[in-house]
Amino acid sequence: MEITIKDIENNLKTLPKGFLLEVNDFIDFLKYKHLKKKQYEVPEWQKEEVRKRMEYAQNNPQSFVSESNMDDFINNLESKS
Repeated sequence: MEITIKDIENNLKTLPKGFLLEVNDFIDFLKYKHLKKKQYEVPEWQKEEVRKRMEYAQNNPQSFVSESNMDDFINNLESKS
């Protein structure tokens, strides 16, 4: 038996509203699962850029600030405006 979109629509109309989110999440999962089979290949230039950034981060940890320090800095800038 072939299932049509109309069959699915009729089934959806009989579900309690609370289940619609779960059904939608399951549809997203199925789409992701299908697309995963056609995985996107990351270009070599992008991999190299990530390698350079990781090396820089390891060799220069002092160049990074914590999120809270950045928040303080931004709040300070905003308060001067």
